[in-house]
Amino acid sequence: MTGEAESDAPGDGADDSGPHVRSLLGAYVLEALEPAEDRRVADHLAGCDACGAAYLEVADAPSLLALLAEDDLLAEDGPR
Repeated sequence: MTGEAESDAPGDGADDSGPHVRSLLGAYVLEALEPAEDRRVADHLAGCDACGAAYLEVADAPSLLALLAEDDLLAEDGPR
């Protein structure tokens, strides 16, 4: 742990407005970031336990999404 408090307060990594990158993690695991942003996230994850833990929560998303068939993604009733 880096000594940072775990909370929902601004600056805790809940968004990327501060030094943390949690809001970028979805795009990061899907490899959807620009190269410079990808490097920034990777560098940050190397030194931030809180964001690293958040990354581990979403890291398997691409492989889980690959298990779905197209029909699984379509609503049966259509848009509501």
